[in-house]
Amino acid sequence: MALPFEVHAALDELVGFLQSTDNAIRTQAEEQLNRTWVSERPDMLFLGLAEQMQRSQDEGTRAYAAVIFRRIATRTSKSAQTGEQTETFLQLNAGQRNEIRERLLQAYAGEGKAHVRNKIADAVAEVARQYVEENVMGVDGTRDTWPALLNALFQASQAEDAAMRESSFRILETTPGIIEKQHEDIVLGVFQRGIRDDVPDVRLATMAAFSAFFQSLQKKSQQKYYALIPDVLNTILPLKEAGDSDQLSKALMAVIELAEAASKMFKNVFADLVALCISIIQDKELDDPARQNALELMATFADYNPSMCRKDPNYTNEMVTQCLSLMTDVGPDDDDASEWNAQEDMDFDESDSNHVSGEQTMDRLANKLGGQTILPPTFNWLPRMIASSAWRDRHAALMAISAISEGCRELMEGELDKVLDLVVPALRDSHPRVRWAGCNALGQMSTDFKGTMQT
Repeated sequence: MALPFEVHAALDELVGFLQSTDNAIRTQAEEQLNRTWVSERPDMLFLGLAEQMQRSQDEGTRAYAAVIFRRIATRTSKSAQTGEQTETFLQLNAGQRNEIRERLLQAYAGEGKAHVRNKIADAVAEVARQYVEENVMGVDGTRDTWPALLNALFQASQAEDAAMRESSFRILETTPGIIEKQHEDIVLGVFQRGIRDDVPDVRLATMAAFSAFFQSLQKKSQQKYYALIPDVLNTILPLKEAGDSDQLSKALMAVIELAEAASKMFKNVFADLVALCISIIQDKELDDPARQNALELMATFADYNPSMCRKDPNYTNEMVTQCLSLMTDVGPDDDDASEWNAQEDMDFDESDSNHVSGEQTMDRLANKLGGQTILPPTFNWLPRMIASSAWRDRHAALMAISAISEGCRELMEGELDKVLDLVVPALRDSHPRVRWAGCNALGQMSTDFKGTMQT
């Protein structure tokens, strides 16, 4: 059903007023939107907005229509049918919803401008979310899962336009629940093609969608997707070699989520993954967030699968070495600590710094892998670092002792005298940050070895 011309004309005028730079005009338009359209004829509003997305010659209008559609669709109010708080879109009858959804998908498939399509995709994803989260009845009285959407996304994932392929996976990322059990074999191929796509943006969108979908699965259903892991990892190396830190960070975040969900699926590629992540952490040409995400990925395996980490011949030595190296990246433009000394806020935030990431990871490694695993490679470095002429090395060594003392308590307690021989002289160090690190280490040890320290 196409809306009458006068309805379109009124809605066109309203959308124009809603975009006005005049606050008074915009406020009046908002009042009219809520009073005349949302409250009295939401079906015409949604259908009209969908038709504007589809037919308007002005791309700004098409984009803004999608924004308004999504905003209104998310609103909740008391349903006249159920008396419960319900999203505005779901308060329409099944026939109205079906027609509006069809127009929405037509607008999405026909949109030629990527930025407008992304806005329409956001509206599609919002409606899809509602169908996943709520038990929505269709015209025939059975649950409506909007199967046409999945078919549309599968087609879009194979479109010639890379931006269209990317947007299809963005929708899947936000609403993985639209993929039902009977579609799992088909979607395996869809993800595989997407991860192998020639365009990096499509590969990254696919990884994010696959990660969201994988996390939504029951454990027993996850195993069939283990075969995708080599392809997932193959997306990382080209990003590193290209020096694309932003995209690399996004890819690593997707892999971190997969590792949290099922670390054991990386078993057959773990040695290669360790080598790749270590090379990323070492690469100072990359931005810090990318390097820290590679470190976080490795630490995630210690959290979720410590036995696999212990069994790998290189994991522990490499991780300890890289953590200590990152921990020397402190005060890069403040060699004499004048800025640090001038800080009035003793709790100033350095949480995004490399040295803090290194310290926190050492703490996690010690607690998850234990003293027998962590202490030998750590103390292979610490005496040399304590004796270094570079204050950052001495600072890192002391902070490492603070970081591992809790997780390595039992073994360190027997060697406490030797550890104190490394720490106590730091209280007389020539550099203020090293003296502070010495005090911090003694304070931490006094907590972790209370009783023993006093005797």
